[in-house]
Amino acid sequence: MIEKKKIAIIGGGIAGLTFARCLGSDEYDINIFERKEDFGEIGAAISVFPNALCVMDELGLLADILKNSGEFKTVYLKTDSGDILSKSEPKTDYPVICIHRADLHAILLKNLDAKLHNNSPLKELSQLENGQIKLTFDNGESGVFDAVIGADGIHSQVRKHVFNDGEPIFRGYNVWRGVVKTDFDIGYGSETFGKGQRVGIVPIKDGVYGWWATCNEDFMQDDSPEGAKAKLNRLFSSWHAPIPDLIRKTDNILKNGIMDRKLRNGWTKGPVTLIGDAAHPTTPNLGQGGCMAIEGAYILAKSLQKYGLTKMAFDRYEELHYPRAKSIVKESLKLGKMGQLTNPLLIGLRNFAFKAMPSSVAMKMIDKYFSYRVTKLNI
Repeated sequence: MIEKKKIAIIGGGIAGLTFARCLGSDEYDINIFERKEDFGEIGAAISVFPNALCVMDELGLLADILKNSGEFKTVYLKTDSGDILSKSEPKTDYPVICIHRADLHAILLKNLDAKLHNNSPLKELSQLENGQIKLTFDNGESGVFDAVIGADGIHSQVRKHVFNDGEPIFRGYNVWRGVVKTDFDIGYGSETFGKGQRVGIVPIKDGVYGWWATCNEDFMQDDSPEGAKAKLNRLFSSWHAPIPDLIRKTDNILKNGIMDRKLRNGWTKGPVTLIGDAAHPTTPNLGQGGCMAIEGAYILAKSLQKYGLTKMAFDRYEELHYPRAKSIVKESLKLGKMGQLTNPLLIGLRNFAFKAMPSSVAMKMIDKYFSYRVTKLNI
């Protein structure tokens, strides 16, 4: 019997789990190391657009995901007073959905054929003379692997080994996120623009909604003494329904600084490579961060299946995935700047441009991302 090659995936989030599922364990001994106490996800919504659902379909997970998600057939852009700037109705072969991050994570984790190691923050990574990689963890464990996949997010320890390019870039605004059960079901997704502030609303399932709100301020500015909910009530109490109601009824509100990194080539160093936010962190303005992680995980897995643990496999993965990642990171950053405008004249111009844009043009812009099918690539 041929001994299986050992692969370590650092990070048990959506990118790491998707990669493990796409790769399969027939030829590889897959180990997933998660720094947290438990394998799980935070209480927020995540978009899984058609370009990522095609991967879930191939993995046989589509039915489970659709059962636990909310579809929105219409997307509105609005002003804080509720004036409609644009209305889009995406038409694709897969639905446009949002799902609770924890539900998506649980679906990916269920019956996964991999060894799971929780409470395992990576301490050190070093390449041995024979080309293998030795990993040491803060909990005292260590191991030797034939390849290491860095799926450990924007603050990736594996990225330090590959690039060591310092800290992520804060983009000047923070975001609060929540999930709330309501007694209504509006059935659409929306994004609302104010002055240096925005709110997004997405249906999850059966009257449960995910929302996010942004504000231009210092990185992770302290919400004391009033607290996050009181602060958000103050900032958004005059905005159109149901925004104030959603915030007021949310028990658990999360806060993050909006950050990304300058995208750069060379995601691989020896048998160590990066996927997801470790490779190409993006601001969330296109809702494509999780989708890109899924796409990249799929491409890398299929490249390894075809070419084995070789430089050709890693090079092919980056060759196919880098141009799309670059486009999304760049476009998302631009949209974020537009959304966080504070100059009244520029805000007026932005709103006029959205209102004047024909729906066919808006749909063409959305279709650029939604119609991409990573499963059709010639890997």
